[in-house]
Amino acid sequence: MRRLLTYASAQGSSLWPRPASSAPSGRDPEKRTLEAGRRMIARSVLSHPMKRIPVLLALAGVALLSVACAKEPTDAVTAARTALAAAKTAEAADYAPAATAAAETAAAALDAELKAQSEKFALTRSYTKASELATQAKAAADKAAAQAVTGREQMKTEATTLVAGVRSEVEAAKTALAKAPRGKGSAADVAAMKSDVAGVEAGLADMDAAIAGGKYKEAKVKAEAAKATLDKIMADVAAAAAMKKGAKR
Repeated sequence: MRRLLTYASAQGSSLWPRPASSAPSGRDPEKRTLEAGRRMIARSVLSHPMKRIPVLLALAGVALLSVACAKEPTDAVTAARTALAAAKTAEAADYAPAATAAAETAAAALDAELKAQSEKFALTRSYTKASELATQAKAAADKAAAQAVTGREQMKTEATTLVAGVRSEVEAAKTALAKAPRGKGSAADVAAMKSDVAGVEAGLADMDAAIAGGKYKEAKVKAEAAKATLDKIMADVAAAAAMKKGAKR
């Protein structure tokens, strides 16, 4: 560099102009050359258009960063929605209702955030929160799907036990009605109760079909209703028998 500047100084003003006033004759020529070189380089840098490049690059970087931050997390959102759909397919609403409600709440929060960002000016959008919500929604949906598997097996056991109980109680109700006290006005009541028992007995086929078809919640609901009917009949027969026994005393 020093050699270049010395050479340039020796060539006159072809590379840069000499200072207007000459330095004292006793001054080191090499120092004068270096000073002149520094002045020339400074003027060149300040006046050259290339000085704008770093600023432009910085602005471009900011713009790219803004675009990156404003890009919707499509993959994460898709994964969350796919997980929720899988949970619904697994009938999580029936077998894991609490977990399903939590998953749907998380999905709603994600949708709300996506909508809020889409309504903003492009350069002011940020999908950081949406990415977090998408992750949370997927986790909640996966949890609901997992609990649905466990809940389904548990309900299968409950439904099977209930249906078996109803089948046994039907026979017990028939026996109780056959021994039910007869009296004035009681015949019609007994006939109505026998009809109800027959209806429950006929419904056992539907309960069995529901269990065979994997519709355990349906089977359980029907079995619970049937059991309630039979319990009432047994209670009414027992009450009638107690009244008759008391009357004899």
